[in-house]
Amino acid sequence: MIGNKKRVVGLIWSQFAAYHTDRCEAVARRLGDDCEVLAIEVATTSTLYAWDPSGEVAGARKVTLFPGRSFDDISPWQRFRAMLRAARGCDTVCIGISYAEPDAIALSWTLRLLGKQVIVFSESKFDDRRRSIWVELIKSITLGCYSAAVVGGRRHIDYFRFLGFRARPVLPGYDVVGLDRIRRQSGGILAPQGLPFADRSFLFVGRFVEKKNLLTLVAGYARYAALAGPKARRLVLVGSGEEEALLRDRAAALGVAGLVDFTGFLNAEAVSRALAGALALVLVSREEQWGLVVNEALALGLPAIVSNEVGSRDLLVRNLINGFVVESGCVEGLARAMLQIGSDPATWEAMVAASHERAWLGDADRLADALEILLVPGTADTAGRVERLMVELETEPK
Repeated sequence: MIGNKKRVVGLIWSQFAAYHTDRCEAVARRLGDDCEVLAIEVATTSTLYAWDPSGEVAGARKVTLFPGRSFDDISPWQRFRAMLRAARGCDTVCIGISYAEPDAIALSWTLRLLGKQVIVFSESKFDDRRRSIWVELIKSITLGCYSAAVVGGRRHIDYFRFLGFRARPVLPGYDVVGLDRIRRQSGGILAPQGLPFADRSFLFVGRFVEKKNLLTLVAGYARYAALAGPKARRLVLVGSGEEEALLRDRAAALGVAGLVDFTGFLNAEAVSRALAGALALVLVSREEQWGLVVNEALALGLPAIVSNEVGSRDLLVRNLINGFVVESGCVEGLARAMLQIGSDPATWEAMVAASHERAWLGDADRLADALEILLVPGTADTAGRVERLMVELETEPK
């Protein structure tokens, strides 16, 4: 910082959802005395996510490069030029667009050549898919322009170490949401407040696509319903997507169509209200880089049943403590987890208390912690919180 000129920190994503706004606002609150925060949204919409258009970002200057347009309809060359124009006045640029996108590669290297500090945001981990050693080698070269990485949990840290970040800092804190926002949207109803234990349902939130493993979820639920009998709780599926017809057919074939509710796509506020009345979140994906809905569930004190593949289990879910970690292909294991959490109020209340204790680990302030450590002289409190996160990650189930 020269004279009274503040350092400018840019944060770039392809499209903003509520949680991107959470992160930008948390960083602006924390770094506002030392830095100006520029929140850069490339486009208003995309074909992948049906999020509501984003608004202003408190404490930061926000720009949308292609307002009213879809990210996927803009050529990589156009995106690159617009992002470079927006970011070239920054001292540090944090890039949350996939580092495999050609425009993100070109932008990160160009900014580095212009003398900027470039930080990658990522939730990739090694077990997301089959890996090729040659692709990983090229990827490690591509990532050579980044001075640091802010990622999700232990598996994400290990993956970036594998990709060549041996001396460069790799910190947790990327996959976060605004806990206060979630709680406001729920009407301030945090478990065990709200609906009585007996009236709560199991809840899934997400896209109806193959990697979410929803056909197995419905099969596991049907097995649970058979075990629970007349006391079986309902299963609420929030979202939409290409597999909806298959899911309805599967539920009918297994005899549980009358117990499974399809709400359609819900906006962020409606999701928070749905979570407030749920018994537990269920997310048993076969591929899941993180799963931010787990953060949202813990914000309201809900336990979570997640598969091993879900990245957020590294930090947010402890088996038998605030939920269950199950095998994504094991119908019986999922059913037994649902039966245990749905039949014993004492078990549920203990898990609710544990989720409240862990919720802070997924708050947007954790991204502010990471960037404070990387960009400005951090306080002892900040360093202590980051150290606590690292300790939690070291004690994750292997």
